[in-house]
Amino acid sequence: MAVPLLSLVIAGGVAAALWTSAGTGILVLLTAPVIAWLFGSLRVVVGESGVLVRMGHLGWPKRRVPFADIVGVEAGHISALSMGGWGYRVRGRTTAFVVRSGNGLVLALRSGRRPAITCRDASTGPR
Repeated sequence: MAVPLLSLVIAGGVAAALWTSAGTGILVLLTAPVIAWLFGSLRVVVGESGVLVRMGHLGWPKRRVPFADIVGVEAGHISALSMGGWGYRVRGRTTAFVVRSGNGLVLALRSGRRPAITCRDASTGPR
């Protein structure tokens, strides 16, 4: 009976420490790698029906763009800073999937929207 009570006291002390100002830093240090692993990658698949973009190991958020909606594609440099940071971003008519600054594709859609996608081999995409 004493061991479970001691475990509860220790767990309560750890929880209290995590809610203090110093504990917030510890909490961030423990959760940041998990969040980076979940959302820090990007998969772009060009198939028969169009382009599928999936972010992170969970595949969310995702976006499907049928070829019928695409009127143009351009390769270029995408800056995470200009998009407002890393991740899934919406700025005006541009929706961006940004996991790094660098090469990327910008699709021009019939609706006027311009999804931007960072990828290593962007120069091979517009062909």
